[in-house]
Amino acid sequence: MSERCRNHERARDKETTPLPAPSRSGIGRRLERLWRVCGTAFMFAAFGVGAVILALVVVPLSGRLTRGEVRRDLLAQRWIQRSFALFVRLGVLIRVWKTSHHGMQHLAEGPSLVVANHPTLMDVVFLLAFMPQADCVVKRAAWSNPALRGIVRAAGYIPNDSSETLVEACADRLRAGRSVVLFPEGSRSPDCGLRSFRRGMAHIALRSGCRIVPVVIDCDPPALKKGQPWYALPNETFHYTFSVGSPTYAKDLVDADLAPSVAARRISSWMRNYFEARLNHGVT
Repeated sequence: MSERCRNHERARDKETTPLPAPSRSGIGRRLERLWRVCGTAFMFAAFGVGAVILALVVVPLSGRLTRGEVRRDLLAQRWIQRSFALFVRLGVLIRVWKTSHHGMQHLAEGPSLVVANHPTLMDVVFLLAFMPQADCVVKRAAWSNPALRGIVRAAGYIPNDSSETLVEACADRLRAGRSVVLFPEGSRSPDCGLRSFRRGMAHIALRSGCRIVPVVIDCDPPALKKGQPWYALPNETFHYTFSVGSPTYAKDLVDADLAPSVAARRISSWMRNYFEARLNHGVT
């Protein structure tokens, strides 16, 4: 077990230990946590309302007022980036979370397959806030979610349907000079470590020949994890860190004469090891 996981278990055990009578400072910490819970509830409500307004009013209206040949989905993605950036800044302002980031210039250097781990519910919101254009792979359930279906349709996001359909759709976007965001775990990470990386990411990189840009996302202390109620927040403001690594190419990771299935397996293994090393040892 990594030191990171051991620290997480110690923190969780500490939370279950009976507390002494609250001191003045203890009351202050509890009030601060209550503020953070209320702030988080407000942020989720603002997100839902904002998403509906964005899909039903802002994107259609801006499309009608914009001159020239502007694709509706690219325009929607630009508005999503602006809205998410404002959303992230608002969360910082009311002290719900803190953020820091490194290497963000790599996200703007050209069309890329952006590959990220998935520790929390908010990862995609933060990541898209940095990217004026990004096609995103989204769970099919989002198309029936009242708060999300409008923006995923307007932005032309890619549903995670059958693997072959998904791979070809992503490769087409990349070959067209667009960037694609993908979480190869397929779901939020477990309490400790990572899920197995699905090989669709590697097949997309092999088929498109595009740049792969890894983004290591960390949230300390852990919050908004899979199976964790949104109000089960830590006793301190959680800090999101986004560390963007140097771009690489599938052709640089495997030999050209390998069968696609073998090459995909090796690329997936390489990528998962990359993330594990940085998460376990704090490398940014």
